[in-house]
Amino acid sequence: MRRSLALMSAACLVAVTACDTSSTDSDDPPETVEEITEQGLAGLALLHRGYEGGDPETDQVLVFHDPVTGRPVHELGLPEGAVDPMASDLPVHSQFSADWQFFAYATTEPSAITIAALADPEDVEGSAVAEATGEEGEAPAMITYQPVESVTASSGEVVSRPVIHGDRLWYVSDNEQDVQPPQVMSVPLDAPGGTPNQEGTLPLGEGRRPSDWALTPAGELHIRNSVPTQQLPGADGRTLVVRQTNGSVVNASLTTAEGQWQTFDDGLVWGGGTAVLVHDPAGAQQMAGAYLVAVDGQTHTATRIMENSGGPVLQYAPAPERDAVLLQTEEAWFRVDLEEGEVTGTEEAFPRFHDASMDGYPLVVRWAEEPPEDEAGASPSS
Repeated sequence: MRRSLALMSAACLVAVTACDTSSTDSDDPPETVEEITEQGLAGLALLHRGYEGGDPETDQVLVFHDPVTGRPVHELGLPEGAVDPMASDLPVHSQFSADWQFFAYATTEPSAITIAALADPEDVEGSAVAEATGEEGEAPAMITYQPVESVTASSGEVVSRPVIHGDRLWYVSDNEQDVQPPQVMSVPLDAPGGTPNQEGTLPLGEGRRPSDWALTPAGELHIRNSVPTQQLPGADGRTLVVRQTNGSVVNASLTTAEGQWQTFDDGLVWGGGTAVLVHDPAGAQQMAGAYLVAVDGQTHTATRIMENSGGPVLQYAPAPERDAVLLQTEEAWFRVDLEEGEVTGTEEAFPRFHDASMDGYPLVVRWAEEPPEDEAGASPSS
């Protein structure tokens, strides 16, 4: 049975050392979609596949954890099977809208991109949560994402890799009946059934594998194989190789005596000239920690972080103001504080979490501190 968040909060009050006044204020978390719209959601958002020991396919939950103590403060249920229960390094950070109202996911039979919107338990017709009584001592019924719209593939077409940015839904369209490279398309989030915009072509590389792509924080399309590399020297004599779009570093690699360090595949784009590099996992021994690199004109700086953390960095989430970053190893989450890009402190924050996926830990979505200002959410039609 899912543990009550209220009971866990009480336990935190008993263990005074586990709580902190600077952590997320979760004394009265939003309990309805309307309250979420008004108050927003804050915390380290992680997607658990098999939450609290459940099934990794049917029990998928977006959990907001206190960024100081790690304790869960809010939960949102996902549609069954919305995320591959066993795949690694999925870019789920791009599948949720900025205000958390919408979630997009791909299905294969039939091929489609589904948009799901937040729904209160009583609005989910015929479901178990709609019949929840909320008896005393039980956790309140969970708010869930429910399908409301979809982009359906045409004959021979396969649609995949949904990305929500602003008021648009981006995805990849590939027609198996011709030899043309896949296309990146976009549609309005509130009218996904209309004619899509063709945003770019993904060049085919070795083995006809299409190029990686991403959106910058400003919503600009970055197609890796269409962007030339730049070699930027550093004061230490090492050269950083980057691909960037309008000042946002998306791909980067740095060679040191320990081997090559590189950006995460399909990882969250930090924005500006900053990126987090991890040791090449193809190496014989993956090194601990990471590099925080910053591009400044035609040069760069590279700062080694968490060298004594006991293991490589597996995923990370920068703070919205980019004045800190949370990074996960096999054992724990660490916090690195920054001031004008310079590291000012590093500390272990809390143990890493477990789920029932193949990797055994939930996927990072992002670190949210406050709702976006003056951003009106789209409203897909019912």
